[in-house]
Amino acid sequence: MGIKPEEVPIIEETEKKITWRSYDFCPYFEATKNLGMDIRLVCKQATEMPVQALLDMINPKLRFSRNYGKIRPYTEYCEETIELIE
Repeated sequence: MGIKPEEVPIIEETEKKITWRSYDFCPYFEATKNLGMDIRLVCKQATEMPVQALLDMINPKLRFSRNYGKIRPYTEYCEETIELIE
């Protein structure tokens, strides 16, 4: 995908959970910034269902989440997690 490891550092990794911070280029962020839209609403509506659908195909016990308290432009990064639910 062309993403450099330093652009998406992993901040927590266990047997059942991985959390990272995305500093890489994001077309959703750029578009919402230019259009004056709320990135939190756009990301939730545009990306969460497709990401979860992909994870469901890999393993139905995987869950994707995004920390909307830590999302650009309100912080320098977007924080996201994939967790294995038992």
